[in-house]
Amino acid sequence: MKYHRQNYDIDKICPLWTDYQVVKLVKPNSKVLEIGCATGYIGKYLKEKVNCESWGVEIDPDSAEMAKPYYQKILVGNIENEQILQQIDRKFDFILCMNVLEHLVNPLGVLQKIKKFLAPAGRVIITLPNIAHFSIRVRLLFGKFDYEDYGILDNTHLRFFTLKTAKEMIESSGLKIEHLSIDPDKGIPRFHGVFLRIPGGWKFLKKIYSLCPTLFGYQFIFVLTDIGSKGNA
Repeated sequence: MKYHRQNYDIDKICPLWTDYQVVKLVKPNSKVLEIGCATGYIGKYLKEKVNCESWGVEIDPDSAEMAKPYYQKILVGNIENEQILQQIDRKFDFILCMNVLEHLVNPLGVLQKIKKFLAPAGRVIITLPNIAHFSIRVRLLFGKFDYEDYGILDNTHLRFFTLKTAKEMIESSGLKIEHLSIDPDKGIPRFHGVFLRIPGGWKFLKKIYSLCPTLFGYQFIFVLTDIGSKGNA
């Protein structure tokens, strides 16, 4: 689970996974705001590998305490709380919302509010689970929609997104999609594992899965720009 990731080497995980893709999207020496930083494994990578300076927002106090060494500042609380937003007094090159928005009561409202913290030409990177993933479709075919401790049907998820509804939320927020990719997680059984064992096989898998992102996307990864920002005009 996200909160339990410690001694976690992002460089050694599958290049198709969300964490790997996101850290490779962040430019070296950037100022980063990470919403939902958990134990700080993303901040640790960004600090040690690409020399970024990060702030974190984390709702779980124990996780926030563990994350402190990797961030200039940690705000403990819910990003939907106006008092937390009022404590953010600077601009950032990247704002990360990884595995966060689906847990919120009003994710659209949060996207609209955090835009003001973007530096000129800044980017928001969000990740969202795909409720239309093939594994969920198969379950529904057999009348199953059972919550779990982790995954697309995580029992703490308040919102569910397809690619279409994710795009609609982004458009309503005044942000624009600059880049879209997917994390297929374990992908197609057997087929996925075979190609991962071949050097460079993940690149072939990426092409195959990208042919139908609505079916194979376990998570969607969006890089967003602010339509109203002069830096992005």
